[in-house]
Amino acid sequence: MSLPEIEFELPAHQYELMGYPGLRQGEALSVTLDGGVLLPDPAAEGWFTVQKEALEPRFVHVGPALYGFAGQIVEAELSKEYHEESGMLLVNCGDVLVRVTCAPGEDGRLPYGTWETRYLTGMARFQGIVEEEFTTSIGRPLGVTIWRFRRLVLTPGDTLFGQWHETVELPMQPYRYDRIYITAHVHRWQGTERL
Repeated sequence: MSLPEIEFELPAHQYELMGYPGLRQGEALSVTLDGGVLLPDPAAEGWFTVQKEALEPRFVHVGPALYGFAGQIVEAELSKEYHEESGMLLVNCGDVLVRVTCAPGEDGRLPYGTWETRYLTGMARFQGIVEEEFTTSIGRPLGVTIWRFRRLVLTPGDTLFGQWHETVELPMQPYRYDRIYITAHVHRWQGTERL
């Protein structure tokens, strides 16, 4: 049985926090897959909906680092700031655990039931977070083996602007405008790690 393959963006700021280590095909990496802030509006690019009824775990690649996903909420950290609620959630999507932040609706409240034992579905563009800049108990690192890098050149004035390039290594240098997407194989679950 082959290992699941995933794709996620490695933001320029994350690479800077890592100290520009230079990464190569075959290297192991521990990342938290973060889908960012999702809205309770299916018209948004990143959206979510919550329900009591069970959903089959899904993590389906639909675009560059973009996934349709579904699964059980296994951890939740709800907060209220300036009369608006939000929820940071950990969702079991089968082969991967993902972290997303759910934004409130127009009334400033989260939909009823956004907590553990409920099921979440939605769509998000995922980033690989290696170095956390804030403290949260939500999120679990996922072990992956790097397979390849895809770089979208967006540096102003570059003659290759708008072109994709695939490589097996990421140099030990900063990138500011370009987008780096890592394709990786997820390590097999071990012991009690799988929920």
